[in-house]
Amino acid sequence: MELPMADRIGLVSARRMGWWAWLPLALYVLLRGLDATALKWLQLQGAAQGLNGVNPISFCNVFFVAQLIVGLATLAPGRKRLARDLGSLAGRDQLLLALHGGLGLFLGPVATFLALDALSVISQTLLFALVLPLSALLAHWLLHESLPRAFWPSLALMLTGLLLPQATMAMAWGGAMDQLGGVAWALVGVGAFAGSAITGRLVAARRWPLAVSVGLPSTLAALVFALIALVLYGPEHFLLLRLWWVVGVIGVYGLCLSLGRELALRAAYRQFPVAKVSLWGSLTIVVAALSATWLLGEPLAWPTALGLVLVLAGVGLDGAARVRRDHADDPDHSLHPNPSDQSNPLGQLAQSDQTAGRYSL
Repeated sequence: MELPMADRIGLVSARRMGWWAWLPLALYVLLRGLDATALKWLQLQGAAQGLNGVNPISFCNVFFVAQLIVGLATLAPGRKRLARDLGSLAGRDQLLLALHGGLGLFLGPVATFLALDALSVISQTLLFALVLPLSALLAHWLLHESLPRAFWPSLALMLTGLLLPQATMAMAWGGAMDQLGGVAWALVGVGAFAGSAITGRLVAARRWPLAVSVGLPSTLAALVFALIALVLYGPEHFLLLRLWWVVGVIGVYGLCLSLGRELALRAAYRQFPVAKVSLWGSLTIVVAALSATWLLGEPLAWPTALGLVLVLAGVGLDGAARVRRDHADDPDHSLHPNPSDQSNPLGQLAQSDQTAGRYSL
C-alpha cells in the first residue's frame, strides 16, 4: 500500500536520523525474540510449582493478563469516542474486526502456547517462520498482490531449514522427531497469524482509530480468556497465585514483552520503512535460539544450527528483496511512513504487533 509522494503528512526525513533511531528497532528485536523463551520459562515454572495439583500457568491467565494490558493501554486514549466510532462501523466492518481479533488475538496465541508446551523454543521458532511465506501466498490469492521476487528461493531455504534437523535426528542419529501434536498446533498458529496478517491489511486500509483496531479487540480477547479460565479451572485459577507468577506474568511478560514490543515496534516504524523493519526483525530468530540455549539450556546441535541459518537466510532474502523494491520506489530514501499519523494506512498497520504480523519477522 503506497502513499502519494505529494502527501508529506506523517512522514519524517531519513537524513535527520542518528544512531539513536536504531534503538527502538533493536529493542523490538530483543523483546520479540525473548517472547517464546519467557513463555516457555513460565510453563516450566508452573509445572514445577503446581497449586493443588494444577499447573497455574495456562494460556487462559497468561494471555488474559497480556491482552488486558495492551488493550487498556490502547483503549484508554480513545475511550470517549469509542461508542461513536463503533456506531459508524458497517456490518461487514464489524465481522472483519471480529475475524481479525479471533485469528491474531485468540487462536494464534492459544496455538502458540499449546505448541510451545510440546516443542522446544527453537523448534517452535523455526516452524513459525512459515508465517511469512504463507501470508504472502494468502495476499496473492485473496488480495491479488504480486509475490515478492525472491519468494520461491526464500521458501525453499525455509523449508530446507525446517526439514534438515528433523531428518538428521530421525535418520542419522535414530532420535525422535518433534511431537506431532506440537507441530500440529504450531501449524494452526502459523495459519492463524498468516490470516491475521491479511485481515490486518484490510483493517489498516480502513484507517480506524487505535482504540477500535487494537484496544477493543485486545480487551475483548482478554475477557474471553478470563471466561475460559473460570469455566475450565474456576476462580482459584486467579486467586491462588504465588508471587513469582504475578511478577513473571504481569511484570515480565505482560508489561515488558507484550506492551513493550508494541511500543518499540511503533517507534521503529516512525524511523524506518516497513520493509527495513521486517528485514532487521528477522534477527528475532537468532535472539530466540540463543536465549533458549543460554537461559533454558536447550541443546543447539549442528543440524538445528544449520537449519536456523537456512531459515534466517530465507527470511533475510525475502526482506532484502522488499528493501530493494522500496528503494526503487523511493531512491532518495527521503521519506518514511510515520505510524503516529492516523491518516497513514501504514501507520495503522504498524500500530499492533499482531496487525503488523506478530510472527512475520
